[in-house]
Amino acid sequence: MVRVAVRRVNEWDGPSMLKIYTPYTGTPAAPEQEAPELQAYIQRIDQYTYGLGWLLCELDCHPAGFCHLTENRRAPKDPFSVEFQLYVREDRQRRGVGRALWSLMRDMMEEGSRKEVFARVRQENQKALAFFQAMGFQALEEEEGVQVLRYALAPACPEAERPTKPYLIDKFVYEAARERAAGLVNTDGLETGKIF
Repeated sequence: MVRVAVRRVNEWDGPSMLKIYTPYTGTPAAPEQEAPELQAYIQRIDQYTYGLGWLLCELDCHPAGFCHLTENRRAPKDPFSVEFQLYVREDRQRRGVGRALWSLMRDMMEEGSRKEVFARVRQENQKALAFFQAMGFQALEEEEGVQVLRYALAPACPEAERPTKPYLIDKFVYEAARERAAGLVNTDGLETGKIF
């Protein structure tokens, strides 16, 4: 049986995450034309992991996809409003990896009392648009060929003065959310030891 894990990342995950991200660069699915250098990518992970959050989905300890949050470019000083980015290996798409990553990130954002999250998707990236709409994002407007979508979160504490950082989320809440997320991945037809 294939083991599924959805978890927070650390800098040691940088090389495998960069391998997933690199094929997206230079396409409508990524904000960058070229892949960053490994050290710069690791620094990016370090910068955002503890304040905003990066998650990784693994099948038998092999990375299948990851997601992360960044500041909302429209309101970078608003800690309750963020942007979401998601990348799944092409050969692992349509197996629930993206849904699992979104599920855990959403649960962590809501537990951390964030209020809204945005996705920015190029109009020609129809697969990504369909995914975000299926996850409940609402289209807001188009900016220079980019569709802006918004998801209204249900914060655990709407009156919180600031959001709870991902690594400070209660471990029991986090572990339960991880288990739920892992259950969303379809491993039918995959054999242990023959995944990659």
